[in-house]
Amino acid sequence: MKQSRFFLILTALLLVVLGAVCLVNPKECFETMAWLVGLLILVAGATSLLFSMKARNVLPNTSTTIFLGIFQLFIGVMFLGNALLAAETLIVLFSVWVMFEGLSLSVLAFDYKKAGFPYWWTMLLLGVCSIVLGFLAMRKPDVTSALFGVLLGLGILANGIIRLVAFFALKRIDSRLRDLKESAEATPIDNQQ
Repeated sequence: MKQSRFFLILTALLLVVLGAVCLVNPKECFETMAWLVGLLILVAGATSLLFSMKARNVLPNTSTTIFLGIFQLFIGVMFLGNALLAAETLIVLFSVWVMFEGLSLSVLAFDYKKAGFPYWWTMLLLGVCSIVLGFLAMRKPDVTSALFGVLLGLGILANGIIRLVAFFALKRIDSRLRDLKESAEATPIDNQQ
């Protein structure tokens, strides 16, 4: 139990420090995250390529998996080689996704209007806002990367704080259990009925 509490407090403190570093340097934090995404893409590509090479005698259509693996390796190497390119690519992908979701929501709002939904206009408003936010995110990549870095830092910091709270809660629960055990041992059991 003591070893797990030690690791809990250690990870909590490390997460709090990492979250604070991300909040102080949000753009660099986002670029590091983009680099890690590149590493994950590279690993996924290597895994996909190895799987398809081994399965090519068993599965008939592994050529697309081989192509996908090679493409993932290429993207992973590009992201690892240039963190700024990785960060900007993620911002563009995120922006396009937000704009597409906004467009889909806007179109869906008119379907809801035809169905008689009284608040269809709120969906339309949210869709238009999503389109505008996606456009602004793509137009101002520095602001977007800093915002992502801040959000990432806040998430990491919150995780560290939750672990700190859990550490003290576990300490308190352990103390209460010890007290209950001691009081149970001190109370004589009456065997007469």
